[in-house]
Amino acid sequence: MKTSILTLLAAALLCTACVNELTPDFSDMEGELTINAFLFTDRDTNYVYVSETSRRKPQPVNNAKVEMRVNDVLVETVDRVTPSVSREVNTDLYGMNVSSDTAYTEVLNGMYRLTTRFGEGDVVRIDVYSSDRHAWAEETAPRKIQNPKADYKLANHTIYEYEEQVTHTYVDFTVGLNDISQNAEYYRIAAYGNYGYNQTHWLKKGTYYDEYSNPDSICDELRKKYELVVPIEFTDGAGYQGVDVFYMCKEYSHFWSYGSSIDYDYSGDPILSEGEMAKSSDDDTDYDLLVSSIRNKHKVFTDRLFNNSAAEIRFSVRTPFGNLYSPIPVYTNSDLERLPDDYLLKSGTTYNMKVKVSVESISENQYYYLKALNVVESEGYEDISTLSGALKVPSNVNGGCGNICLTTSTVFEFTVLDNFVRDRVIEEEPIYYWE
Repeated sequence: MKTSILTLLAAALLCTACVNELTPDFSDMEGELTINAFLFTDRDTNYVYVSETSRRKPQPVNNAKVEMRVNDVLVETVDRVTPSVSREVNTDLYGMNVSSDTAYTEVLNGMYRLTTRFGEGDVVRIDVYSSDRHAWAEETAPRKIQNPKADYKLANHTIYEYEEQVTHTYVDFTVGLNDISQNAEYYRIAAYGNYGYNQTHWLKKGTYYDEYSNPDSICDELRKKYELVVPIEFTDGAGYQGVDVFYMCKEYSHFWSYGSSIDYDYSGDPILSEGEMAKSSDDDTDYDLLVSSIRNKHKVFTDRLFNNSAAEIRFSVRTPFGNLYSPIPVYTNSDLERLPDDYLLKSGTTYNMKVKVSVESISENQYYYLKALNVVESEGYEDISTLSGALKVPSNVNGGCGNICLTTSTVFEFTVLDNFVRDRVIEEEPIYYWE
């Protein structure tokens, strides 16, 4: 059993490496001109990254000339890098960007901006000249997927975290598409999100006595700034009449900028799971860890299971808000417990969430390129590479290395949560005993 597992593993890696005329490993080569670009038919602006190979890491090339041709017609020439191109970098455990307070900006040198649009079926050629070097690549933009559909629903999933059973709210997506060609087709589904929440809570403005101040005028001024102001009249121990004034204060907190890529769970979908190698039934856990360590991180798949037919693909995006269907306890204190329940229950948090789902038709070269990256970016790659040697990465660049990838996509935008308010229950403040 162990022998067959290792044989299949090596064969799978070799098959991945032999398809689409793969290039050799460039880790020991210096100064090879490298072109990398993901170009989209639905964007007014695309970028080409130009660098050269190095033993340590790729070095950006800032003195290149980039030419773009569409259907053999020169449509654009760019001879300078884009100085303002940067990206916000900060990811959490789920691969999603987190609070801008702790994010940092990474400037992307060697980036050249293209502003000419192209469409499905167009032949796009990119030529790069730098010093005495010339590298180029030519690809045909894939045809658009015919009448794709997408829908979602919110649902709770119970999972294990740190050996404990916990419940989180997920967005379950269903994507339907028709594969109308007898030829092999290649696809990718990406998700992008914008999440945020508004937190509202009660504050006590102060205590006012009629003979020293006018509580009515104070409340009128507060109502100009705040959503809800509640005066509570009282009589103190000395018999003086007074008013406690409470008002609601909103604090806005947003994280994840619009367009941030979201990782999602595809474990229940056989089409997307093609990038994850099946676990062994052998009892030896070392082999289980080896063969189950490659994930379909870039969410690419073929039409192998639905060639010339329709398919439904399911995946789940985890919301960052925990279990949205569990009530939030509102703890009262000696001041707030005097507020009526309907006022008190207005305090808490509202949640917002928008998700874009991009259903993409990609080229064969892009498919195998991202499949190779799935392996390189997996935790078990170092162990696996000992079985088959260095991984070969596909390239469609002539006179250098790298990849020009053309994508034709259909984008669905969903407002999943729009000021969603969780149920709340009034509870007494818990008592903590310190040992």
